[in-house]
Amino acid sequence: MTVLFVALLRAGLLSLKETSVALTLTGAILSSALLLCTPAIASSTGLHEHRLLPGFGQIAPDVSYYLDQKGDLLLEDIMTRSFDKVREYPPQFGYTEAAVWLNFRYSNPGDIVWLSVNYPMLDDVQVFILDEHQKLLSAYPLGDRLYFVERVLLRPEFTVPLPSSVSLVSVYLRVQSGSSLEVPMTISEDAVLRKTMENSAWVQGLFFGAVVMLGLYHTLIFLSSGDRSYFYFGGLSLAMALIQATLWGRSYQFLWPESPDWNDIAVSALINTSNFFGVLYIAKVVKICESHRLINIAAMALAAISGLMVALSLYFPYADVIYPTLLLSMMTFLTCATMVVVRMRRGYPPAFAVFVAGLMYTLGSASYILGKLGVFNNSLLLDNALALGQLLQVLLFAFALSVRMAMDKELRERAQRDTAHAQAMLLETEREQNVRLDQEVKARTQELREANARLEKISTTDSLTGLYNRRHFDEVLEREYGRAAREGKALSLIMFDLDYFKNLNDTQGHAFGDEALRQTALRIQDVLNRPADMAFRYGGEEFVILLPDTEASAAHILARQIWTAMRSEPVVMKDQTVRLTISIGIATAMPDKDNSYYTLLKRADEKLYQAKNEGRDRICI
Repeated sequence: MTVLFVALLRAGLLSLKETSVALTLTGAILSSALLLCTPAIASSTGLHEHRLLPGFGQIAPDVSYYLDQKGDLLLEDIMTRSFDKVREYPPQFGYTEAAVWLNFRYSNPGDIVWLSVNYPMLDDVQVFILDEHQKLLSAYPLGDRLYFVERVLLRPEFTVPLPSSVSLVSVYLRVQSGSSLEVPMTISEDAVLRKTMENSAWVQGLFFGAVVMLGLYHTLIFLSSGDRSYFYFGGLSLAMALIQATLWGRSYQFLWPESPDWNDIAVSALINTSNFFGVLYIAKVVKICESHRLINIAAMALAAISGLMVALSLYFPYADVIYPTLLLSMMTFLTCATMVVVRMRRGYPPAFAVFVAGLMYTLGSASYILGKLGVFNNSLLLDNALALGQLLQVLLFAFALSVRMAMDKELRERAQRDTAHAQAMLLETEREQNVRLDQEVKARTQELREANARLEKISTTDSLTGLYNRRHFDEVLEREYGRAAREGKALSLIMFDLDYFKNLNDTQGHAFGDEALRQTALRIQDVLNRPADMAFRYGGEEFVILLPDTEASAAHILARQIWTAMRSEPVVMKDQTVRLTISIGIATAMPDKDNSYYTLLKRADEKLYQAKNEGRDRICI
């Protein structure tokens, strides 16, 4: 049982979905049929990775060990001690402060081979190579307490070369660590090592990239939607990816190669982070708060404790926090399992997806452990079964979240439909009662609209001529001047008045003068064709025509038409007939923000006075 529990720790089963020993063995039985049918990927290359198992010919016939309880023995001391044979692979010694010495002999008349210690979490690893006369040939200090660049071969595992020799060569390894102390070793030919490195690199990169992208994607969804379920899932995915990358040694290789102190506490901090986000995610995705408030309170308490443990993991050594972390992980697992089970009993679909996700992780971890115990033959798929199970778990977690979101959407739409139906019934009930009131309101509104229109017309129209008045001219000129400035278009202004109008009033009477103004307005309206062109009575006998988007030449043509119309027919009222002439001033401008509409008006007025001074009955531009 101790061996299996340590293997669980080594396999990374310290996260949210840590399974019990019984559940792990059950998953192993279910997964064995699948994995036994899968051919070993590495074997298809024709290369072989030789594990240090008893009976492996001349390279490694035996591995022995000695437990240095005080950890103060040197190589010279250890060579005189009696070693015991390792009876299991990989050699495992649990959590211990002792130093473990391992020894084996090999002979290799061919090329140099490589010895790899395939557990990147070991703190202190020292390799001593002695010749057949027990003289030291090489010594290599290793371990994750050293900077990554200090390793012999820059790879996550601790790898050193074993020299070729016809005679038996002795290898001693001294291993000491605050983490679970196990020493999985392989001896590989150079080509096999390179192939193994390539296979592990792309598999691990695929896993890490997929899980990280899922985490980041759901975090971005949280930023846009505000739904904390996405934030919890994103945090859980990123924590699980970093845990696996740290156990593989890739985090130390690429993310913090010069931070051995952080690397020592990273696993415990990340496991507690995973517990924190995991329990919050499960509680949110299965909606435990809606059905079991006490379980939800327990889950929130575990999340708070996990957050506290994250902070403690940053300040206390790994050995001091790992046991509380393990206990908290188990409590988190049991709480999450309880939430999933009670919601499954209620038939809640996302709970089933979460259950299958946990089962996938259990199958992957169990397959990995049984592979390490030698039940299955080694293969690339089997070595990465844990990561595969974790990837499937993350994908199914995402699926569970999407199912829950779809259900929430369906509930919202159903509620909206029910609300809409109720509102329709209410409206139908009230419709007949409101028809008469609505008709009355419409009638009153129409009357008010017509009254406002009449008032608007009265306020903007000259009562004598029917043209727009001076007040409305000021508003329109300012508005059109600003629009022309924005659009970069020309604006023209025609200003004219009736020649000798005062004498007309004195000789013909004011009634005839008013009739002359009305007939002048009619002739102006006959000439204007564009809806945008507007005529105004500016005051007394003065009139203004505003021409948007009109150049000076076009304004001159229009002014001449008005001038001709006034000259062609006299003003007639009963037996009074008088032929009138007009003096016209034209101004055109390209408005801009540095000038005001007053400039254009002043220029038109100046041109009008110029026409009068030059003898009247003419156009000045």
